[in-house]
Amino acid sequence: MAKTKQTGSAAQRRAQERQQRQRRDAGRASTPPKGRSSSSGPKMLKKDRTRLYMVIGVLGIIVAFIIAIVILKNVTSPNLKPTPANQGVLQQLTGVGASTWETVGTGGVPNPFTTRTGQPALKGSNGLPEFLYIGGEYCPNCAAERWAMINALSRFGTFQHLSQLISYEENIHTFTFEGSSYTSKYIDFVPREIAGNTTDNTGNYVTLDRLTSAQQSLFNQYDNQGTIPFVDIGNKYTLAQASYSFTVLQDSHGISYDWSAIAGALSNPNSSITQSIIGTANYLTAAICSVTNQQPGNVCDVATIQQIEHTIGATTASNGTNSSAVAIAPADFVATQRRVLA
Repeated sequence: MAKTKQTGSAAQRRAQERQQRQRRDAGRASTPPKGRSSSSGPKMLKKDRTRLYMVIGVLGIIVAFIIAIVILKNVTSPNLKPTPANQGVLQQLTGVGASTWETVGTGGVPNPFTTRTGQPALKGSNGLPEFLYIGGEYCPNCAAERWAMINALSRFGTFQHLSQLISYEENIHTFTFEGSSYTSKYIDFVPREIAGNTTDNTGNYVTLDRLTSAQQSLFNQYDNQGTIPFVDIGNKYTLAQASYSFTVLQDSHGISYDWSAIAGALSNPNSSITQSIIGTANYLTAAICSVTNQQPGNVCDVATIQQIEHTIGATTASNGTNSSAVAIAPADFVATQRRVLA
């Protein structure tokens, strides 16, 4: 019996030892080496994907930002796009009577013209004396001058398809001659809006009309500083600057008056707006009358127009411009001119 007990005890011990070895082996198999994780492979893949997604997201934002900038640079503000001119405003502008012309006179506007002598007469396609205008839609001084030009030229003929817009610079409410037409028995009006009212991807004003070689030659000869607006009336009178400041069309805070406010002011001869616009228009009218042999009589025979006509040739600036008028030559105008005339 004692032998049996010893045998049983040895068997039990061996069984226990096997169980212990199995437990130790199982423990070693389930315990990862120090410094490593049993799930390190999948976790690293997840981190890599996260970084990739972040990079893609950042690149996407950058691309969207660039596209937005390009789109915004090429989108024209509705206020800058030409729209058909308000007929009520045009009637107020072109319907100012001769009694107001006489009351205003020059309106305190200095003589804007340089008199040209010994030059061949400038004739238009119809054989009539030519009124050449060179300007740009973006230009605030051109914007101011157009109000007076439309008033003066409407005394000699009729405009069709005039459009109104707000100048890119200074936001002056005005008109554009682009796309318009003019009919007259006395004068050929030739407008050239050489630069538009918006910029392109390079930051330059968009090109509209191109000058002919003859027009370019006159521009170079009589406007050596490259200023706009430029006017040549029959090669007898030239204007290489604005006749009055565009600030007249703004309030004390620099906010531009709208078309209705400007046109409405023309009924008051004492308004600074009326004096500037009608005073300039009277100068233009006198210059036109001097090249049309005083036709038509109902315009050119007005006493104020006759008086101005006798004085506009009295001052001829030695440098080819009238220094008392308002000149404008934007920094990018030369680059714009080169591109337009190339």
